[in-house]
Amino acid sequence: MSLPGVMSNESSPSQTSNGQVTSNGGQEDVFLTLMIAQIQNQTPLDPLDTTQFMTQLAQMTQVETMQGMNSTITHQMVLLDNIQVLTTAGMVGQDVRVSTDTIEIDGTKHEGVIELNSSVQELNIEIKDEAGKVVETIKLGANSEGEVEFVIDPKALGLKDGQYDLNVVTDDNDYTPELMIAGTIEKMRIPPGGGSPEFLIAGVGYVPFFQVTQYGEKGSDGEGSSPTPSPFNLLARG
Repeated sequence: MSLPGVMSNESSPSQTSNGQVTSNGGQEDVFLTLMIAQIQNQTPLDPLDTTQFMTQLAQMTQVETMQGMNSTITHQMVLLDNIQVLTTAGMVGQDVRVSTDTIEIDGTKHEGVIELNSSVQELNIEIKDEAGKVVETIKLGANSEGEVEFVIDPKALGLKDGQYDLNVVTDDNDYTPELMIAGTIEKMRIPPGGGSPEFLIAGVGYVPFFQVTQYGEKGSDGEGSSPTPSPFNLLARG
């Protein structure tokens, strides 16, 4: 049985020299070509079930819809990445606090805080060299819940220039308090292999932007404003 006029000349498939059907359109053209071929070659005593065609058409439409959604999501992710880069670039020059367990000693003092979730009777900061050896310990004593400020003075502690690891030790072994170093964002870069933007923090080095936990702009009097939770940290964790 022939079905003339089912497909227009604009969307009708063409045949190659070896008889294979090629489509001028998308998956719809291929589906219609196969459906017509099946109808033309069906057995009159055992006709094809039209519900199969409808089911196949619905499945094909669903696949194409998912492909369109994936394309839209990809474009949105690219847009968000661009917005993220522009926003992080605008933070260069700001004073921040960054969550880290390493520090780069260059002869200058470094200030920081330890965030305690509960009171402790003993709070120490172990400073380890690149070999993992404890070279100095800063004893902060007993402290209540909240922020505990500290200063790392290389001259007073006898620390040579280089990179050191920081380890917070308390009498409570159930958790490790968060240690944050205060510094200034000097540069922003995108890693060579791609990924999240990174900040160059004085005294810390390059760190992913989501490690910045607090930031604060300098006022006109030169004093820094109260640190504010970083919106980038919230975005990354969300």
